[in-house]
Amino acid sequence: MGLTKNMCELILSAKHKRYINLDKILMVGRQNLHLNPNQLAISLEKFEYCIDNISNLINKENTFADAFFKEIGGKDIHSIDASNYEDATIIQDLNKPIPNTYKNKYTFVLDSGTLEHVFNFPQAIKNCMELTQVGGHFMGIYPCNNFFGHGFYQFSSELFYRVLCKENGFELIDVVIFVDDLDTTFYNVPDTSVKHQRIQFTNTKPVYIYVLAKKIEDTTLFDNQPLQMDYAQLKWKGQRSSLKNEVKRKPLKKYLPQYLKNILKALANKTQKPDSIHFNKPYFSIYNLK
Repeated sequence: MGLTKNMCELILSAKHKRYINLDKILMVGRQNLHLNPNQLAISLEKFEYCIDNISNLINKENTFADAFFKEIGGKDIHSIDASNYEDATIIQDLNKPIPNTYKNKYTFVLDSGTLEHVFNFPQAIKNCMELTQVGGHFMGIYPCNNFFGHGFYQFSSELFYRVLCKENGFELIDVVIFVDDLDTTFYNVPDTSVKHQRIQFTNTKPVYIYVLAKKIEDTTLFDNQPLQMDYAQLKWKGQRSSLKNEVKRKPLKKYLPQYLKNILKALANKTQKPDSIHFNKPYFSIYNLK
């Protein structure tokens, strides 16, 4: 569990762009910093933090993210984990309901690499939502694609759009995917209920999904279990995409036999960079950190 350069910058962006409150922070799993001091200094300077001695934030003896959060305005910083091997503040198995004493306690709940390892995901995400104060934010950074063998799960944007919704007392602010390269590009992922079509992509490197949601109401969670949007709205069946006027199909394509389409697709893929993400382009837009 930990934060890379890109993940630190997403947190910094959320603080300055989305005005998250860092007064009471809970890390789901005590987060480590998985970047070197120079990278951390560059990231902080990008958001106008001037650090005289970066070794106070990260060093060989201590790579926990607590000092990083304090530097960017965190006041009361806690962590929750199933065991005490990293000296978490709260020892709690997230497969089970959290005690009432911890509910609605934190202004910022961060999970970067825990819930994909928890078998009872519905209970675990419910716990995170209940830990968050009304007016506070929940942030999750998870495996999205090409993480086979990493944990129990890889996550789709559809899951978070259906879970972190108004019916469950949340407003989903950002859903972003990215490859964790130093020069990465972040991409917004739209909601299928707006685009009226399943939104998919393929790529050749591990991709993360980043979500940020604000708690707007304290309500009973999952009285109605979330449904994938195209099963919740069966009237979509047989309807054309709302983007039909935006996506112009080549007239010749519908006359080509399938084997020729497959050959053309294979040739097109060879022209792509081996580490690139191939999007259904009309649906994705670039996400700017500032």
